[in-house]
Amino acid sequence: MVGAVFFDRDGVLNELVERPNGEKTAPWNLDEFKPIPGATAAIELVKDLGYKAFCVTNQPDVDDGKLPQYHLNIMMQYIMDQGLNDALVAYERGSAWYKPNNGMLETLIKENKINRDISYMIGDTWKDIVAGHKSKLNTIYIGKNYKPQEKYNNIHPDYIVGSVLEAACLIEELHKDD
Repeated sequence: MVGAVFFDRDGVLNELVERPNGEKTAPWNLDEFKPIPGATAAIELVKDLGYKAFCVTNQPDVDDGKLPQYHLNIMMQYIMDQGLNDALVAYERGSAWYKPNNGMLETLIKENKINRDISYMIGDTWKDIVAGHKSKLNTIYIGKNYKPQEKYNNIHPDYIVGSVLEAACLIEELHKDD
């Protein structure tokens, strides 16, 4: 069994977009899609350490009509071209795949015979952390102000860092202890 690193997409591998109302969202078109500096290096680092690298992302904006499927396909192909082993997309809110549910994680864990004990979920929202926790993964939150959800037993991440590259470097440090 091999270890894996599961990356959220928006806010982890690509920048969020600030809307006129102040809300930060996923990009809705190709002009808004901006990779996060260090994301490709983070993927390369965890793969060099022997981990499989996956992206698991919620994309309800397709069903909402804000993001054309064609644009999402191009964005996801770009993400895959950065060295990921696979990527899964959840479209429907509340589905088994839609985070904080952990269906995408469980699908990839089973298909790839992943060892949960040495695997990580990296995300920038409580939904990512809860999904990772449900799949018994180590969780890494990117950001400063993690807000646990009472509905989900106030689950906290195992680690908090400032960027996806910092998350990969943390995994490298932890990997040395294996």
